[in-house]
Amino acid sequence: MKKFILFLLIIPFFSFSQNLREISLDSYKYLVLEEVSTTQDKKVLLFNKLKNKGYSVIDIDSKYPKDLRRNPNLGLYITYEETCVHNEASNAIDVLKGSYDCKAHFTLYTNEEVLVYQKGWEGLGSSITALEKTLKPILKYNYRYKPFNNKKQSSTKSNDTEISTELNFLSEKSIRNYFDKNGTELIEGIWEYSGSGSSEYRLAIVKKDYKFEAIVLERSGKFKAGDLKATLETAASDEVLSIKWRMGDKRTTKKTVGTVKNNAIIEFNLNGTVMLYRIYPKFNKKGNQKKAKTGEWAGNGSGIIISKSGYIVTNHHVIEDADNIEVEFIIDGEVNKFNAEIVQSDKTNDLAIIKIFDMNFDGLDDLPYNFKTRSSDVGTKVYAYGYPMALSLMGKEIKITDGIISSKSGLDGDITTYQITAPIQGGNSGGPLFDEKGNFLGINSSGLRKDIADNVGYSIKSSYVLNLIDVLPKSIELPSNTKLQSLPLTEQIKEISKYVVLVKVK
Repeated sequence: MKKFILFLLIIPFFSFSQNLREISLDSYKYLVLEEVSTTQDKKVLLFNKLKNKGYSVIDIDSKYPKDLRRNPNLGLYITYEETCVHNEASNAIDVLKGSYDCKAHFTLYTNEEVLVYQKGWEGLGSSITALEKTLKPILKYNYRYKPFNNKKQSSTKSNDTEISTELNFLSEKSIRNYFDKNGTELIEGIWEYSGSGSSEYRLAIVKKDYKFEAIVLERSGKFKAGDLKATLETAASDEVLSIKWRMGDKRTTKKTVGTVKNNAIIEFNLNGTVMLYRIYPKFNKKGNQKKAKTGEWAGNGSGIIISKSGYIVTNHHVIEDADNIEVEFIIDGEVNKFNAEIVQSDKTNDLAIIKIFDMNFDGLDDLPYNFKTRSSDVGTKVYAYGYPMALSLMGKEIKITDGIISSKSGLDGDITTYQITAPIQGGNSGGPLFDEKGNFLGINSSGLRKDIADNVGYSIKSSYVLNLIDVLPKSIELPSNTKLQSLPLTEQIKEISKYVVLVKVK
């Protein structure tokens, strides 16, 4: 019976997250020994065993090749940890063999994600056996580098700018020069991490496709310069972020939601409040925003006309830093375009009032809807109007979605907003929220992505819109027409749509 138990102890225990054949090690040019916890002799043995299998092996303490410094995706990274306790020899054979109780495990990961985490081999045998058993999948793999298989090695584009050849994450100076040359979009820039624990991170946040990647600039803990620390993505509002944060062990990823404050601070929760604060470019630094190509609009939002003279309510973040504003809406069945200017803004509540200043604008007839200033109840049927992604995917036809008021307070208990179930996307910002009687209830401002929570949007209450209107230099008469109440929904939508505007900025 004792012999049977001993047999079980020496069986190796493996746990893989992927099969190495599926990973295709051939796509990676280098194997980087990031962290090796064993004796120097064993480390040399490990280095030689990998090198003899054809791998280009690099020690973390040695100088990286130039191509790896510029593109960390060329490398696969290894950590190997081992603990061995020497057994007392019972005979001369065991003395020669060198018998140990050993525990060993290794992690294999790319610059972006863990590929294999082997919990380890443990049992009775020599420490050399522990190393060979643990690394058997790599040593057994018939490796041959094939450079064109790895799509991640090709340059990535951000707003049609090839960033992989311009950015060197080992040089902060080059990062700053890149931002000075190309400008920044939304949260792009250099940020510092402030949170619980001893780790400190200096990060470059750069846009890649429709997401943002936070890349480590200075070594901290297990992270080195060039490593991916987090992936961030904006929700319907640019002030709400979905964040995938790689924890200090490099194996665990935690998903959370963060908020952007004053374009300079990002707050989120990782077992306690964590904060990123922008270091560079300086706030309002001239030229730090990416410019649209000549003749192109940089983005769009929505708005609602609130007076015959052409006052329009939208979100502050829609028109923030805009040099030119143009609005489009329907008059007598035809789309008209007019220049507009900012006349009042409320950054705290994310509201703004713009006005049409255009010699071709002759004013409008009486507005058909009612401006409701009292709070509406949970369960109220609502309709969100706007122009989501009007300059890209969804076209310039107005879009209407329906839902209910699901809460009288918004994100983190914010009393200035309703939480609604009507779906909204980027470009809906600034569009109006109406009930089924044609009453204006608020301005749609943001929403959570579907993979975070289903059907969660936020609309700034009309009472806060009224507060902003009250401080205008010139008083305006608010809409108070109840004629829509008697119309069927389809006719209500046709009438209201005439006063919902597409707001374009650059």
